[in-house]
Amino acid sequence: MNKLLVTLLAGAAVVSASAKPKDPVLMTVDGQPVTLSEFEYLYHKNADQQLEQESVEQYLQRFIDYKLKVAQARHERQDTTAEYRKDFRQYRRELSLPFLADPEEEKRILEDAYSHTLEDVNIDHIMLPLSRPEFADSIRAVAVSGKTDFLELAKQYSVDQSVAKNGGSYGWISAGVYPFEFEDGAYNTAVGTISEVIETPYGLHLLRVNARRPNAGEVHAAHILVQVAENADDSAAKVKIDSIYNELLAGKSFETLAQELSDCPSGQRGGDLDWFARGRMVPEFDEAVFSMKNGEISSPIKTRFGWHIIKRIDSRTKSRKQAMDEIKVAISRDKRSVMPRIARGKSLMKEYKTRFNDKGRDALLASVREIGYDSTSVVMAEDKTPLIFVGDSIVTIADFVKNKIRMNPRNTEEAQVAEKLDEKLVSVTLVYEDHRLEQKYPEFRNLSREYSEGLMLFASMQQNVWDRPTTNPEELEAYFQANREKYAFEAPRWKGYIIYATSDSLMTQVQEFLDVAKPEPSQLGDMLKENFPKNIRVERVVLPKGENAIVDYVAFGGHEPALSGRWANYVTYLGHLIDAPEEVADVRGKVTGDWIAELEQQWITTLRERYPVKVNKKVLKKAK
Repeated sequence: MNKLLVTLLAGAAVVSASAKPKDPVLMTVDGQPVTLSEFEYLYHKNADQQLEQESVEQYLQRFIDYKLKVAQARHERQDTTAEYRKDFRQYRRELSLPFLADPEEEKRILEDAYSHTLEDVNIDHIMLPLSRPEFADSIRAVAVSGKTDFLELAKQYSVDQSVAKNGGSYGWISAGVYPFEFEDGAYNTAVGTISEVIETPYGLHLLRVNARRPNAGEVHAAHILVQVAENADDSAAKVKIDSIYNELLAGKSFETLAQELSDCPSGQRGGDLDWFARGRMVPEFDEAVFSMKNGEISSPIKTRFGWHIIKRIDSRTKSRKQAMDEIKVAISRDKRSVMPRIARGKSLMKEYKTRFNDKGRDALLASVREIGYDSTSVVMAEDKTPLIFVGDSIVTIADFVKNKIRMNPRNTEEAQVAEKLDEKLVSVTLVYEDHRLEQKYPEFRNLSREYSEGLMLFASMQQNVWDRPTTNPEELEAYFQANREKYAFEAPRWKGYIIYATSDSLMTQVQEFLDVAKPEPSQLGDMLKENFPKNIRVERVVLPKGENAIVDYVAFGGHEPALSGRWANYVTYLGHLIDAPEEVADVRGKVTGDWIAELEQQWITTLRERYPVKVNKKVLKKAK
């Protein structure tokens, strides 16, 4: 596929170069053209984020500054770094998803899955091994003929472990419980008929649909269980559950009895089973709880686990939005997630005239039939015979056989390679389309370019402006000293350290340490961490009256604060009042912000001198 991608990109360049220009060039920045549509896109996007509307002329200057920064980023090769490539590749992949999927197919899948949530289906089930498709077809033929009852066939042939207990009768099932292939088979088979053979990762399935009913939503229930071992005498358990039931009738708390007497782990929670839909519990339990009213407590009920007393707490029906949100998550985890891409690929095959070269396909399949796929992939590893045509590009036999194929022993290798070839038609068509998204869709082109330039600009701004206060602290200090008058305080501030501890005794130890060691401000943090590695916290503050209760108490005559919680104990250290900042650290945030703004303006001035900008005034008048 690497060679194909190179070909595709080359093709994209040819198409772009030969296309007639419909989008006039508004300006050039460092020789790079900027079209009117790009300017208008960012102008309107910026306008949506502003409280006051800017005119086109006002925005033009900021846009030029933006493009100058991008030009500098390109000269710095910010778009060649590993970090840029990783971030942009990930973003573009996510941005391309809706363009490479069929929205109608997505809608159909969602609506189909949602329709399932509105009903329950009563089914019988036979499961057969994945390796025996012919046998599954034979069993279905017998079942459809009616010569042998479906449940008798289940007892004889089903490999489902539950058949020993349920005889093949699954009872009522709800949507979202079973693999989607199984669910589709159940919901798309008419009542009174038998499904086609359904394949899931777990086996081959036959379903007989017996009935349908409206979905009852979910219930919130609790239970008390007296467990009975399978096939064991349950007389003692029956006596115990009856005794519990009588206590409930006498008014004893359900939750208390569950905690004291239930054999289910849920007993620790008062028997609470949380919310569940039909089909999540064994049939006897399921039928009982869904036939009850909210607040009702059942008489003892027997299941294969033992004896239960059920309390139905509440019920609810999911909203369409909630159901759809859950369905989307489920779809993202199974094969339905790729179906819209396949549908989109098939529709694009017509546009790009994607097709097989019959000669190449026949030669490949003949080789697989004769010597197998693994040997074929060696023999034909350098075969440049065209296999697939897509637009103006070609996939060769050599391109295809680079792919490993995990063969399934239940089918011939030739049939499986033929299936993979059909899938390849779709996948190469989607790759071809992916490399044309910027050309075909202005919205994709604008978003992709905006993100690409944003990544480059961010890295360049960090390097040239934002990191300067950290990498050049002496320059930040010099800026502060030259502009000290800008940062004068309107009122005195208390400058010092507040040290918190989790206990009074630890606070005493900290105070004794400070009295003896007398650490300098530059040493304070490290020395405290070394001597008290846990359960203390240090804050450096420069605050006026009214912003901190401790500062108000120690410096401005306020009331002693009544602290509570983990950090209720404190001492202050090196505290004193100042009328103006003594060092840049006292006003670091404001000084840093001001200096960064000044650095950016200086940088822009340099860029305007470095890179030429030419604006087409006639085209600018067309901007809307």
